[in-house]
Amino acid sequence: MSNRLTKPLQLILILLIPVVIVLTAARFLATDQFLAFEYGRAGFPPDSFGFTVRQRFVLASTNVHYVLAHLPDDELAKQTQDGVAVYNRREVTHMADVRAVFQSVMQIWWGVIILSILTGLILSWKGRRKELASAIRSGGALTVILIGSIALLALLAWQTWFENFHLLFFKPGSWLFSYSDTLIRLFPLQFWMDATFTISAISLIGGFLLAFIGWHWKRSQRSYT
Repeated sequence: MSNRLTKPLQLILILLIPVVIVLTAARFLATDQFLAFEYGRAGFPPDSFGFTVRQRFVLASTNVHYVLAHLPDDELAKQTQDGVAVYNRREVTHMADVRAVFQSVMQIWWGVIILSILTGLILSWKGRRKELASAIRSGGALTVILIGSIALLALLAWQTWFENFHLLFFKPGSWLFSYSDTLIRLFPLQFWMDATFTISAISLIGGFLLAFIGWHWKRSQRSYT
């Protein structure tokens, strides 16, 4: 394979790796296991309006499975508790938006995974294993730099970071609710801070791991030449 083709393939893989790692970390958090961990850990704020930990978990789990498209479109709208609707119209509309965004992101996730694998296979098949190892190392390093910077920004200016993140995906104000609304009671600010830094931690670990694997693999390739 000529360098004219090798270099673009390396660059593609380097740029795809951070996307794969971050979206994989995000997907891991969209699970009942993370909800159970978060609600059960010491220090997580209780609901000021009366939800028990179990009620919170059940309702939040329904939200997660709704976003994952495991439930009908009208599932949240028809949920009631003591004869009263659990969610108001704005909450239902917002969750429909969240579902649409999440499904699009998951399609991107699968797309970049497939493209990353194909790119790696082409480089390997054409005998460019050193270049593949270098791309993996650089992709891991890029992940560490990008996620480290984003996590630092979130740590230093959480409110600004949080607002701008939502503005990337939702209409202004559509994600703001009263403290008494169910979505805020299920997912208070602490939940999103924990989720953000958990994704960051997983991504940083993944980035460091890939950077080390790529470095070690490239070094071993040199020893055979």
